[in-house]
Amino acid sequence: MYNSVAQNNFDEIDKILNIDNDYVSIEPGSSKILQFNPTKKIEVVEKIYKGKPFTQIRFIVIEQNSDNKEKSFNVGKKSARLMIAKLKEGHTLLKIERIGSGTDTLYMPTPVYEDKG
Repeated sequence: MYNSVAQNNFDEIDKILNIDNDYVSIEPGSSKILQFNPTKKIEVVEKIYKGKPFTQIRFIVIEQNSDNKEKSFNVGKKSARLMIAKLKEGHTLLKIERIGSGTDTLYMPTPVYEDKG
């Protein structure tokens, strides 16, 4: 739709807008590696989506290969249950893959094993 110059400009603007962002967002079909801190309080957050209230769970995480700044990561209850299960197993470094969008979004956690070589 746009040429590569325009697309690069959009990408640069996105980077600028996300510099001070205190929230982790994952685009549909992509993934990020997040370090969860189970000692940080997990909160319930009320949001509005398309005029309807819904509940999300807020985790405090650090995005791998970023500025090591703690950020909020909000997910729905179904995704939160999956993440809590992995945290209870002792996995705190998780690859989070986003499947779907809108109210059909699911974040799938997979443990990441660090190479201690």
